[in-house]
Amino acid sequence: MKSLNFSVKKMWFQRALRAYDVRGKYPYEVNETLARRIGLAFSKLNINVVYVGRDCRSSSRSLSKALVSGLVSSGVEVYDLGEIPNPLCYYACFRDEVYGIYITASHNPPEYNGFKFIKNDGTSMLEEYERLKEFLSKELKVKPLSEAISIPLKVIEPYLEELSKAVDDVSEVKVIAATFGGVVNKVLPKIAKEFNLKLRLLHPEIRSDFYGLRPEPTPENLQTLSEEVVKEGADFGVAFDGDGDRAVIVDNEGRVLDGSKTGYLLMSYLANKGNTVVLTPDTSSALIKLAQEMGVKITWSRIGHAFIEKEVKRHNAVLGIEQSSHFYHGYLYPFSDGLLTMLKVSEIAKQWKISELLNRVHFSPIVKLYVNVKSDDIKKEIIKRVISAIPEGIQLDDGIKIISDKGWALIRESQTMPEINICIETLSENELNMLMSEIVRAIEKFKRSSSIGEVVRSIFKRRGFLD
Repeated sequence: MKSLNFSVKKMWFQRALRAYDVRGKYPYEVNETLARRIGLAFSKLNINVVYVGRDCRSSSRSLSKALVSGLVSSGVEVYDLGEIPNPLCYYACFRDEVYGIYITASHNPPEYNGFKFIKNDGTSMLEEYERLKEFLSKELKVKPLSEAISIPLKVIEPYLEELSKAVDDVSEVKVIAATFGGVVNKVLPKIAKEFNLKLRLLHPEIRSDFYGLRPEPTPENLQTLSEEVVKEGADFGVAFDGDGDRAVIVDNEGRVLDGSKTGYLLMSYLANKGNTVVLTPDTSSALIKLAQEMGVKITWSRIGHAFIEKEVKRHNAVLGIEQSSHFYHGYLYPFSDGLLTMLKVSEIAKQWKISELLNRVHFSPIVKLYVNVKSDDIKKEIIKRVISAIPEGIQLDDGIKIISDKGWALIRESQTMPEINICIETLSENELNMLMSEIVRAIEKFKRSSSIGEVVRSIFKRRGFLD
């Protein structure tokens, strides 16, 4: 049989290789050819057994078959977990100490897809992923298989058993969930039955087009959820992203909570004196104050699930909190799990009204926005120029943070899209809106200009963030 050679002269897939996962438009940047290449390259990491799971995107099944073909043809034993939420794939790898690959583009639009790589300790690959990218850049030869052969593996029931050990009584708690038709719909009815939750789904079908929506739980996408929570007198609402590892909470008054506010609830409820909590640079100052009051230690992490998982694992942290509403329940396992977050918030809602708990706390106004600059190269150049123009800022791995007595601002590159991520916290809502508006307009207008760094600096100086 003739060997199958992949030419690497034209590395068409390079743009899909992100900081800690693979993500791009299907079939132009991510396709079956790349999936098979990944399978071939993955085998060179000296990994003999791999679990493979996938989300519900229309391209996920064929990408899975191609991936498995590459793995099996290289001598790797593959277990197929099928169409399941992302946290269940991570859980299976964590439980059985097996490496894994999950096919998803998470919160990206339906036309995107990608791959997340899981270590045998339940964290995402970082160092191994860098080696994987090196192998992908080389010539790969293998005899093709006519059919991908894998072994089915069930994980839903063991996962529910694990949760039942970690979750207290949440019976009769009334929850409304926005799923965007994501694969969490496969598990949520079983969770509702197992824990006797009064759970209603706004998007009950599993749909590859996510009901025509981007499967990202932004406030703009959650207006209906907020209205239904108030209308039905629910204890709270929850919205999941496309693969189910993120959970955005809507309180009983219909207010969409950012990650810091939900994180405040979880830290208050789960952490004790001496515990460690992992925070990211875009979280609220209120979390720092709470940690000081509780005697909780803070460890800072770069933004992104792979980096936070690593810190949660390294410091044996009880909790990891991200402004985007990824929560890492380190007392159980190190990865982000939106389903477990829903259940822990249910425990809180069983005892108190969420709105009353949050109304006691002062949160300075904070907002997070993404500016699409159309190109990863432009994105990186903008960040480079802003960092150069503001040397007094705190330089991060992927951006810069400016701190003053007026608040703070974070400007960084998105790891999954050609976007600039801006997050700002100020003392007043008016100041926040004006500053954010000016920064967004400057990036949109001067994104291709060499003066973008100085333009951004002048805005912060005029607003009193810089001397």
